[in-house]
Amino acid sequence: MDVLVVEDNEVVADSLAFLLDCYGHRATVVEDGESALSLLCCRAFELVLLDENLPGIKGSAVALSIANRPFADRPFMVSMTGDSEDGGLTRLFDVCLQKPFSLEALLQVIEDAQSCGDASALLAA
Repeated sequence: MDVLVVEDNEVVADSLAFLLDCYGHRATVVEDGESALSLLCCRAFELVLLDENLPGIKGSAVALSIANRPFADRPFMVSMTGDSEDGGLTRLFDVCLQKPFSLEALLQVIEDAQSCGDASALLAA
């Protein structure tokens, strides 16, 4: 699965990329919302792991921009936040992960994204 990790904390971003690689996925890491939007214009991802508290454009603004763009296949969107209040994030994302989250929670999100992708492929066929 092609995964975009949008996280400004280098340790968290590198850890997620490492774990995704260990489980056979291809991770691309960017550290801000502007870079994520630029990359999503020219490359398709099946899953986007998006930190909310990014420098510049917040994760929720990135998610809203993605929701308003005409993607052939919208990626499965996951919010990652350490905030105790979601501030209405749940409506913009398929899943909201509260930091810190477990490996099991990450693997469940990947499974959910794959299931969602499989269902979309069946509907398109």
